[in-house]
Amino acid sequence: MTTVIINATGEKVWRMLTTPEIMAEWMGGPEMEIKVNTDWKINSPILIQGFHHVKFENKGTILQYDKGNKLSYTHLSNVSRLPDIPENYSILTFVLTQIEEKTALTINIENFPTEVIRKHLEFYWRGTVMTIKKMAEENETNTERISKNI
Repeated sequence: MTTVIINATGEKVWRMLTTPEIMAEWMGGPEMEIKVNTDWKINSPILIQGFHHVKFENKGTILQYDKGNKLSYTHLSNVSRLPDIPENYSILTFVLTQIEEKTALTINIENFPTEVIRKHLEFYWRGTVMTIKKMAEENETNTERISKNI
């Protein structure tokens, strides 16, 4: 579990986590050509595609969507080469807690099918949560751009 305090409103942090175009930015640089596709409805698919040394496709299912508070979905990457069966999916959960004008973002990852996947996801999210924090705390120009993507 990782928690970071972000100097931004919960509304702004939530948009960072749920606007596909913005998600693609914090997930990787433009050279990765990341595309996120979901409607955020419970039991609906989430598909994240891109290129990082090789083409990848991360897929899962939306488990929880409590707007502004909690988001949870399953995750399986084709790069793992694991069979597409429920026990091979990790579960990512994002919880937002408002603390005055700041927001605590907690990311919890469960159900690692292999030790390599555990290490990779923990490494990836340790850095990515700081990228989300930095982007959310950027100047008002970024706030206006994010607001347009509601």
